[in-house]
Amino acid sequence: TVIDAAVVKLPNAVNWYAPGSYANMPDVKSKDIDNAFFVGDIVRTRHGSWSQEKAFVTGMEAANKIMGSPIDKGILQLSSDEVHVALGRDAVAIGKKILGAGDVSRGPSLVDFLWR
Repeated sequence: TVIDAAVVKLPNAVNWYAPGSYANMPDVKSKDIDNAFFVGDIVRTRHGSWSQEKAFVTGMEAANKIMGSPIDKGILQLSSDEVHVALGRDAVAIGKKILGAGDVSRGPSLVDFLWR
């Protein structure tokens, strides 16, 4: 029996997450409430998709969990990054490592440059 449910649609809205917020995102299945599931951009998932794609993927993951199926059943995995994207990621990581005195996690994020 469903006691409470909510679907929120915000046209033209954009989610903004702070650096490091991924660790605080919930998993698809609640750890505290056995029959509660989360879907959408706020959910922690290893798929790699964002926005509308992530809402769809996490919805499929939640349905798979409920049905007792493997979490990735019916979900296509993302292909590897294109060469220019991989090079960009590597360049950013190297820059953060240099600016973080050898520690990537101490290096600045883009947000640090935008609001100074």
